[in-house]
Amino acid sequence: MNRWHLAGFLALAVRATAEPTLAEADQLYRARRFAEAETAYRKLEAADPQRPEIAYGLGKVEIARGESNMAVGCLQRAVALVPGRSDYFLWLGNGYAWQAAGAPLREKIGLGRKCLAAYDRALELDPENLQAHIGRMNVYRHVPAIWGGGMTRAFAEAAEIGRHNPERGAFALAELHAQERDFPRAFAILDMLLARNPRNFAVNCAYGRWALASGMRLNQGESCLQRCMELTPTEDDEGHESIQWYLGQIFEARHDHVAARVAYQQCLRIHPDFGQAREALERLKPARVVQIEPERVGRLESAPFPASVRE
Repeated sequence: MNRWHLAGFLALAVRATAEPTLAEADQLYRARRFAEAETAYRKLEAADPQRPEIAYGLGKVEIARGESNMAVGCLQRAVALVPGRSDYFLWLGNGYAWQAAGAPLREKIGLGRKCLAAYDRALELDPENLQAHIGRMNVYRHVPAIWGGGMTRAFAEAAEIGRHNPERGAFALAELHAQERDFPRAFAILDMLLARNPRNFAVNCAYGRWALASGMRLNQGESCLQRCMELTPTEDDEGHESIQWYLGQIFEARHDHVAARVAYQQCLRIHPDFGQAREALERLKPARVVQIEPERVGRLESAPFPASVRE
């Protein structure tokens, strides 16, 4: 080995054993490599537990991994360390929202209030924080009016979103129409948005989801989901594994079980822990054909099943 090759080898060896940088951990998160990102953030946290950017990044990763309790702990630490960051309160609100989604009914009210308080604080710090407006709308549309939510407040928040960003406000309005199962109005808005920007990931994804929910426009829904596989989701979008899950659901609705299995397999290649896809594959497992020996056929001619049977 010459000295240049040796130097390169040593450099790689040193880098392989080096601690990750925050930029590298953030890049893993943006690439949706969440397990690796969590490992990187945990190493950084062990070395510097009082650094708010690490707690913030780790909180977002834990939300992506479905670990809402750990996420909230990280994000509470981040806002305690830096109480003036709107984006930190936004993601704390997101953490509470995911906690509420999986909590018993008796705990949902308190978590919903914490969620709204975090979004409200995010907007006090930055009134232009569009994602905080969207988060607040989502709380309103999932919480009854008696608990501080309701569709009237949700539609008012959608109008506020539209004042900041007309395109995102239109999409918010479509989400509310879909929730009320007014799918014709929801699809009309999506058609308008796709005419303006056919490569909007969130709109294409919603088209597929609502095609499934309504049983309408399944062909267009499939086309939109296939287009999502050519696009890069943002951190606010569902990932490609969810797109494959929705495609599998559409194929199942058409009784195309072969295509559905392929979609679910693709989902698991992207996200091996996607339990719903694993359950769907088990449900759609093709029956194994048992070949019966020729000498047994005569004995089975009078039996109430054919010579080839399914186990």
